[in-house]
Amino acid sequence: MGLPLPDGAHNTATAVKMARLLDLRSMSAACLLLLSLSITLLPPAAGAGATAALVTTKCDNGTYYAANSTYQSNVRLLLASLAANASRSPYPAGFATAAVGASPDTVWGLGICRGDTVGADCGSCLALAPEVAFNKCQGVKDVTVFYDRCVLRYSFRDFLTSPDNGQVQDRGISDVTVLSNAGWFDTLVARLVGALADWAAFNTTARYAVGTMSSEPAGFPATDKSVVHRIFGLVQCTPDQSPAACRRCLQALVDEIPTVFNGTVGGRILAVWCYLRFETHEFFDTAPMLNLVAPPPPSPAAAEQTGGDGTRRRQYAGTVSAIVLGVAVVLLSISALFLWRNGRTRLSYQEDDDHDASSLLFDLATLRRATDDFAEENKLGHGGFGAVYKGLLPDGRQIAVKRMDKASGQGLKELRNELLLVAKLRHNNLAKLLGVCLQGQEKLLVYDYLPNRSLDTFLFAAEVEKRLLLDWETRYRIIYGTARGLVYLHEDSQIKIIHRDLKASNILLDDDMSPKISDFGLARLFNGDKTTTITSQVVGTLGYMAPEYAVLGHLSVKLDVYSFGVLILEIVTGRRNTDMSESASDESGSLLTYVWDHWLKGTTLDTVDPSMDCRVPEAEVLKCIHLALLCVQENPADRPSMLDVLVMLHDQTSSFAAPSKPAFAYGVLSSVRSWDSVSGETGTKRGPVATLLSCNEMSVSEFQPR
Repeated sequence: MGLPLPDGAHNTATAVKMARLLDLRSMSAACLLLLSLSITLLPPAAGAGATAALVTTKCDNGTYYAANSTYQSNVRLLLASLAANASRSPYPAGFATAAVGASPDTVWGLGICRGDTVGADCGSCLALAPEVAFNKCQGVKDVTVFYDRCVLRYSFRDFLTSPDNGQVQDRGISDVTVLSNAGWFDTLVARLVGALADWAAFNTTARYAVGTMSSEPAGFPATDKSVVHRIFGLVQCTPDQSPAACRRCLQALVDEIPTVFNGTVGGRILAVWCYLRFETHEFFDTAPMLNLVAPPPPSPAAAEQTGGDGTRRRQYAGTVSAIVLGVAVVLLSISALFLWRNGRTRLSYQEDDDHDASSLLFDLATLRRATDDFAEENKLGHGGFGAVYKGLLPDGRQIAVKRMDKASGQGLKELRNELLLVAKLRHNNLAKLLGVCLQGQEKLLVYDYLPNRSLDTFLFAAEVEKRLLLDWETRYRIIYGTARGLVYLHEDSQIKIIHRDLKASNILLDDDMSPKISDFGLARLFNGDKTTTITSQVVGTLGYMAPEYAVLGHLSVKLDVYSFGVLILEIVTGRRNTDMSESASDESGSLLTYVWDHWLKGTTLDTVDPSMDCRVPEAEVLKCIHLALLCVQENPADRPSMLDVLVMLHDQTSSFAAPSKPAFAYGVLSSVRSWDSVSGETGTKRGPVATLLSCNEMSVSEFQPR
């Protein structure tokens, strides 16, 4: 048992979490400044419980303590406590922080174990560090010890609230090198660890992920030792970090890969707050979370155009399977004739993952049998550009089949968009595309079937029993999960994606009532250097459209932010924004006006859905309403980004900015021309935009200013 910590140590640990959440904006730069990188030749994996292997020790020379001093006593007390507390950590991975002693002899410390080293094994690893620290860094006040299974740091500086890991370390790399196309191999490594970074940040509270990438039968590019057939990867953050902070920290490491490794087949980058490792042999003890398939290398011409280093695009983020990516090539070929006839230009990005997509292609006869020839009793609903049917495959799998409207002139275009987007995306809060069918006049999408269907079937249900299933904990989980999915679409996916039709009916619910964003048929692709554009065709649902989009056709990620704000208000109040007949909102005209009036009067809690248990956490509910009002502000420049939203959902301490009047409140808009500055279009005048609406035939062009 380690010695107990003074009360101040526990307060410090709490302060760490608060500080992290308050400073996520600067996390990317902070990670680059604080990371203490050590890239070394990696030893074979040790089994769980085996003696940990020392990797390196960092002695921040320049400040020393005297033997038998108070500082030394505090160090010993701190290290014993970290080992004991990490071994019984409440986090999924062994982790502990603490501060011991009074100024000027205070010592701050942190210990973390690899995600597959827990309990007593974690404590045993950290218990090895003191002897190494005292022998290799005798008398030094700031020391970091890196084992292959744990990391420990102590310092006279408060690096917990102001992270500073010191200088970059010397780099050691594997002596096995890829002889041909080393840049492509580095790209594959970056793809793997980038996908793992997404998983660790957004899919697990352990902030830990391991996975593999397997090659074609011919193998990866040959090395001077052998042909590599599989890459193994591991990433981890300290588990007290928010998803966004973890992803930023790991991205700083991923960005090092092309310049540091240069085709070596093994290495790791170690830091206190996050680290990564890759190898061509298995070195972790947990089952892989991801098993990816490597795409083939680019053609020589493409490689020359890329510059040979494979870094033309950040292709690794959000990539899960090249087999899934390959369906885009098939669809582009099928739709090429239609695109040519319509005078459309080709998409601005290149698909180089030309794998067999047969596993994603469904036969029309199979889907007809599965849905009883699209029987009315199997119809689940009607979404954007088509109806959705429940089906049962011969192997017993339940599916949801989206049948695109034959009469829709946009059908093929929307189908192509949805396939090209969804096939590239894998996230816990996004609906999973199983396959497609393009046969005759039929254009079909096949998804996992979720028995709970969509959020609106519970939120706006006439049956009280259904509404009661949405307690506050469930509603908050839906808000948070939807935010995570949007952050992935806007920030972390391979291409920036704007949904354009986010609403309750497009939020599917799994068995645990966790949200899955669906219906990407209205989504639009963006180049990485664009944040705003103008579209000639507005598509979406009245009540969820941001004013700059509905009136001027200005399209940016702030459209999804606006829709998300409306969605939050619907989740909290249980009212539809598109339903103007709600008794409580007759006087004020809309849900946004209704909530805004109560906000100004200080009676915001009166808007909460009465079907919820009256013992809702008032502070959390008020935070969500406050955040929603920030999202639906009239000027898009005033709205937060989705990453900001996710940070604010985490933040339990700081106060938010006061919101301004929501768009369309009281049925009027304050200023249309001022929105143009968001896209650099000041003074631009436009005629009415073409409009496709999901809820009724009302054209938003009537709002167009003269």
